[in-house]
Amino acid sequence: MDEQVYKYIFWFVVCCFSSVITSISGGGGMLSLPALIYLGLPDAFILGTNKVILTTASITATFKYHQKGLLKINRQLIIACCISLVMAIFGAELSKMMNAKFMLYLLLAIILFLFLLEWYNRKHPKPEGKYDDSVPSKVVFPTAFFIGLYSGFFGPGTSVICFFILSFFSNIPVMVNVAFSKSLAMISSTAALSFFMMEGLVYWDYGLVGIVGAFTGSWIGAELVMKVDPKKVKAFFNVILILFLIKTLYDLSQY
Repeated sequence: MDEQVYKYIFWFVVCCFSSVITSISGGGGMLSLPALIYLGLPDAFILGTNKVILTTASITATFKYHQKGLLKINRQLIIACCISLVMAIFGAELSKMMNAKFMLYLLLAIILFLFLLEWYNRKHPKPEGKYDDSVPSKVVFPTAFFIGLYSGFFGPGTSVICFFILSFFSNIPVMVNVAFSKSLAMISSTAALSFFMMEGLVYWDYGLVGIVGAFTGSWIGAELVMKVDPKKVKAFFNVILILFLIKTLYDLSQY
């Protein structure tokens, strides 16, 4: 079998597995991005090609969450998505002026901030059972602004970051939070992908193989997460955050 075929098969498997993670919590880019580096893609095409996979996984998962009634399309969500979309485009432009080391330090600061929020939540737990399916606009819109900017500017763990922010500032059920966070990640990721496509920075042979793998993995992941205890889903987010911290510290050690 041709070596290129093996590469496509390897990439398909990676996209399936990473998209299961992306659809549940986000963070699948930690697997797919290094895989593209291993496959030998030019540096300029790595982020754009990876966005194809992340966007596909986010769109599929968001559709599944809406289908299951976890995501309600209303005026607040539409405005939040518009804010996120505009800021993602701005963030993608801004990213061209920043170097990778600065981005990693920024990511480290954000992760440590999220750990601080989680520690505070553990010390001051919210009352059990007092959930509200809606999130105040004064929380949603600033979150959409920041998430869109971050996704376009850098991107890793957009859904994870959004989940922890909404968990801290609101009291919505875990699964509703997962669905809402995924919808904002989907919009911002789509906007950033559009930017990379216009710049011609996508390898479409790997992109098309990845779309099939991402669709398959995210469909499976969205089905799985809806059958799991919400407390275990929250624990999964904590594990992903710890992995982000380890990965970021490792990347910084290489400089």
